[in-house]
Amino acid sequence: MEGLAPLFRRYAELELRYAEELERLSQSVKHPVLSALFTAVASDSRKHSRMYAALAELAERVTPAISEEDLRTISATVERHIATEASMIGTARELLERVEDVRAKLVLEAILRDEVDHHKLLRTIRDAIAKAEVLSEQQLWNQVWLDSPWHGAPGG
Repeated sequence: MEGLAPLFRRYAELELRYAEELERLSQSVKHPVLSALFTAVASDSRKHSRMYAALAELAERVTPAISEEDLRTISATVERHIATEASMIGTARELLERVEDVRAKLVLEAILRDEVDHHKLLRTIRDAIAKAEVLSEQQLWNQVWLDSPWHGAPGG
């Protein structure tokens, strides 16, 4: 990713400007569904801006390690949200079957896509955290047993 930081920063700025433009449009439109959709896209653009900024930081410097306590907190929270997203997916699917208005279907389909994407992302994060926890535990034991000249015995 070397050399990509300026490009990531440029995209972060573009996404932010795009979000601001859509937010202004959303505020000027009186139709509630269109206003909500423009706001949703603007929110995604703000999210993308933050993600590009994070990528720029990742490209520029070493990121700080996550403590084991943070890993536990993140893991517990992610697990709860995976269950919540699964429930929301079911709700959106159920509502899609019941609603006949094409405008409402458009909104519900967008919600369902987002919920499915969130669910996948959270599961990926959960799996990465589980691997990180295993790796940190494994690294500890490797340092104590395998990498140590004394193989875990005090002083040899």
